[in-house]
Amino acid sequence: MEGSLAAALVVTGVALVACALFAFMFWRGALLYLLAGKAALEPEGENAVACRTLGRRMAIVLMVGCALMATLVVYLAAELTLNPTLAFVASMANNAAFIALVIVLIWFFVVQRPSHEKDEEASRPAARARAVTLDHLHIGTILFVIALLAVVGLVGIVSAL
Repeated sequence: MEGSLAAALVVTGVALVACALFAFMFWRGALLYLLAGKAALEPEGENAVACRTLGRRMAIVLMVGCALMATLVVYLAAELTLNPTLAFVASMANNAAFIALVIVLIWFFVVQRPSHEKDEEASRPAARARAVTLDHLHIGTILFVIALLAVVGLVGIVSAL
């Protein structure tokens, strides 16, 4: 039992460090090409502010993910040290952090949604031109959020074993 708890503690710690590192990098404006694709490769282009805003919003999502991982680390440490009071408090905090993650993900997708004109023609050149701007939600952003949710799920599964 202690071996599986220790392994879960290590996996959760690694996920915590990864979330914190990505949050820090996105907040500073680095690695934005993971979220915005080609639009982030122009440092002083018309999309620079939008890319930086996208990075900061994703950093907020990742900070809430860090809180989720941190509460899980505290819970696992409490289970490992056989402290039921701390385990209960950490479990409740972990549940609250999970709800906060769901809420912040909803917020992220609401504020990041594209605003297209209804009468805009959806032609192939227009779609290609949009690929280098931030007036749509990039597939990189969606894939990054899916990866984040996969990591949260994996850490939860490992912790439940």
